[in-house]
Amino acid sequence: MIDCKTIWLCAQLNFKKWKITPRIYTLAVVVGAFSLWMFSWIADYSAAVDTDVSPWVFPYLMSVPVMFHIFGCLTALLFCDAPFTDNHTPFLMIRMSKRDWAIGQLLYIVLAAFVYTAFFTLMSMLVLIPNVKFSSDWGTVLKTIAFNRGSLNKYNITPYAEIGSPVITMFSALPAMLISFGLFWLVSVFIGVLIFSFQVVIGRLSGLIAAGIFTFISYFSVYAGQMAYGRVIYYVSPLNWSSMFYLDWGGAGQMPSPAYAVSVLAVSILLMSTLSIIVFCRRDMNIQRG
Repeated sequence: MIDCKTIWLCAQLNFKKWKITPRIYTLAVVVGAFSLWMFSWIADYSAAVDTDVSPWVFPYLMSVPVMFHIFGCLTALLFCDAPFTDNHTPFLMIRMSKRDWAIGQLLYIVLAAFVYTAFFTLMSMLVLIPNVKFSSDWGTVLKTIAFNRGSLNKYNITPYAEIGSPVITMFSALPAMLISFGLFWLVSVFIGVLIFSFQVVIGRLSGLIAAGIFTFISYFSVYAGQMAYGRVIYYVSPLNWSSMFYLDWGGAGQMPSPAYAVSVLAVSILLMSTLSIIVFCRRDMNIQRG
């Protein structure tokens, strides 16, 4: 019988460790720095034209290929200590089953990925202060940048994110935000579970190597991969699915459809989670100190 209270306790304990984990503070600083680099120019343009900008810029976070490399590395850093064992783990095992403990770690990955995604979203908004104004629409500034790039040259502003007109044309601001948030979250969970399962089934560092391979594929696919194999390369590059720009919203079939991406990610997460729980329950624990 699964003990939901115990599973929730395991997830909570991992979050409590964030207070004394320098890696988490480093992640927060790096995410803030990259958000500033990606979107501060929008605030500069907003100030130049004396018009407030709406805060819905998160869908364009992954519009620049280098962000896949950054995203993969930062997410791997967040979950690099999977399966999250330490000197206190044996004392927890005395009071609970190994299965409940493992499920608790997987629940932590899902929740940590949500917090991670929410922090990225929040930082993308904060860097626009004081030129941001909440609105349910894309707003004049983002529409002007998307459809009239020449206006940036007028003020000598260099864009570091691709504010693409197709997204603005096909989606309203709030649906685009929700879709982007969901995709980013799901891919983050995929990376976390990938690291967890590999390091449980194979051993330490194997999960980071697997995450590194997928990170390389995501960056490779945008350049050499696309030239060599066409857009079909995106069918085997899950990290690219964190961006709306690399999914086929029109049904042309040249790139993965949203349904394909979500289905593959969900099934992969479920299979890896199940395998890692089975293996973890059958093996002796290997506790990492520190």
